[in-house]
Amino acid sequence: MSTITVFSLDAFSGLAHRYSPPLHAFLCGLVHDPELARDLLQDTFCAAWSAAQKGVLPFVAESDEASMRRWLYRVAYRRAVDALRHQELIHWHSLDDLDEDDMCEMDPSRSFEGLIAEHDAMRRALEVLSLDDVACLLLMVVQDFTAREAAAILDASPAALGKRIGRAKRRLLSVYLAQNASKSEELP
Repeated sequence: MSTITVFSLDAFSGLAHRYSPPLHAFLCGLVHDPELARDLLQDTFCAAWSAAQKGVLPFVAESDEASMRRWLYRVAYRRAVDALRHQELIHWHSLDDLDEDDMCEMDPSRSFEGLIAEHDAMRRALEVLSLDDVACLLLMVVQDFTAREAAAILDASPAALGKRIGRAKRRLLSVYLAQNASKSEELP
């Protein structure tokens, strides 16, 4: 019988350091509340640490990092869905909470004002999409998961997720263009 080597504290710390920022961004995109996202992130890593201490896959020394990343996103997604079900409301927050430095780090070639306007327009467009559509877009477009990985995180088939991402992109584009057309009509 082979023995599974338990994940080390140093390895877990490195994993937490690498994945905390993108997981927090993913959770913020789902729950739209930075504090709630931090709580969910903490819960996700507590569950990961517990799994690592028990030697549960994928948190063993022999596992690959891609498996651990998928596990973290899947648990974070489920925690976010549970939190939103508990609240029974989805809240959007102003981009005013973001620092100028944070916004400019996203694309240093863009002006701060342009970034704010673009993010506000995208936020308004995302408001009309379902939570599943938003999660699909965030996982595949922002977090760069493959359709197969995102499907595993969202408990869907890769084929269904492929259709969902296509539809979500079309819906997002349609709403985004419609709102920008109405904004340009309002200008004097």
